[in-house]
Amino acid sequence: MSDLPRHLLVIGGGIGGYTAAIRAARAGLRVTLIEQAALGGTCLNVGCIPTKSLLLHARPGGDMATIARTRDAAVRRLVSGVDLLVRRNRITLRTDRARFTGPRRVRLETSGEEIAADLVVIATGSVPALPRLPGIDLPGVITSDTAVAMDTVPERIAILGGGAIGVEFAQIFAGLGSAVTLIEMASTLLPAEDPEAVAVLATTLKAQGVKIHTGTGVTGIERSTAGLSATFPGGSAEADLVLVATGRRPNIADLDLDAAGIAVGNGAVKVDPQQRTNIPGTYAVGDVCGGALLAHRAAADAEVAMAGILGHPAVPTGQRAMPHAVYTMPGLASVGLTEAEARAKGPIRIGRFPFAANGRAVVDGAPEGFVKIVADARYGQILGVTIVGAHAADLLGEATLAVEMEITLAAFVQVIHPHPTLSEALVEAAHDALDGGAVHLQPGAYRAST
Repeated sequence: MSDLPRHLLVIGGGIGGYTAAIRAARAGLRVTLIEQAALGGTCLNVGCIPTKSLLLHARPGGDMATIARTRDAAVRRLVSGVDLLVRRNRITLRTDRARFTGPRRVRLETSGEEIAADLVVIATGSVPALPRLPGIDLPGVITSDTAVAMDTVPERIAILGGGAIGVEFAQIFAGLGSAVTLIEMASTLLPAEDPEAVAVLATTLKAQGVKIHTGTGVTGIERSTAGLSATFPGGSAEADLVLVATGRRPNIADLDLDAAGIAVGNGAVKVDPQQRTNIPGTYAVGDVCGGALLAHRAAADAEVAMAGILGHPAVPTGQRAMPHAVYTMPGLASVGLTEAEARAKGPIRIGRFPFAANGRAVVDGAPEGFVKIVADARYGQILGVTIVGAHAADLLGEATLAVEMEITLAAFVQVIHPHPTLSEALVEAAHDALDGGAVHLQPGAYRAST
């Protein structure tokens, strides 16, 4: 313990920041945590948690005021839980904005307090990325940060961006009764995901009344006699609100990183595999580093950074399987390589199993979707898994373990899965990839595109 630095300063109280702070405090370091707003960061306050509440309660519909109260109650409960953890771990919390004045030294904007530390972890998360677009600053043009806190339902909404944020909000507002238009520049929604899986989700969105325009980008937003008009080649979407869901960017603009000499590239803090910046004793974790802007990635980055500080072994986040999910119904979740990515690397095996042949999915009234497993042709090593269907994200944990631990199909099929559960679809897909031997499916009988 005597060899450890005495004082750690963490800037940002989201999941990456508070994970680092708690790990350090439990190891005996003195920790100061600076957060300008509520603890929990983007994910807990305006991202993961409130959107999942809205998705859940928008499905059966109902009174928006009641749904909003339920959403807010969940957020308050979880924020208070993080606050309790911070206090019980004897972490000093400063509610303020920090700006660097030198290496490992900051000034708090409101109080004027100067804080110097032996170590600094930057974990300030991300903010919505707004495109340069005529009319982007018009009243009624909002971001996800605003949309998630709404307590009224627009009659019509246009959503710019068909990534995870845009697709989730499309289902939220459609479920609440809005007329939704979803516009995506790429040729398909969720362009990084498996096209067969995306097709299942797109079919559901269309059945819910969402008008989808892909392969086209909005050229401008204008005031119209009926509200707002989002114009794109070949048409326009008339709406009361326009939600810009074109992604997020690292939140580093107000940190004065130059004052500390911290290197930045492509709008993000540069770090090595151990999350170290170019300034000794200064680390960065999560969204500020660019790349995959995911809450669980931020927590994993924090674990890597603190392991290095405390002298423990840790595999860098970038060398591990990174799961990602869209929490619609059906959900879409994946880890590792897609079929197209795997084929580009060499011969592969593909296994598929539809939830329509899974007993639990049928009982639950959720037979849509499938599991797809991609494996190396020679050894059967599982390279990637895509799941589209009910509880897809919950099922992805086992798939992530399989990819992370380089498990083979032959080993995976030896694992007994409880019956009746959705998880059986995973082992059936593995059997299909191994030898076409899924018990509840005739060999070659199912292809996801059919």
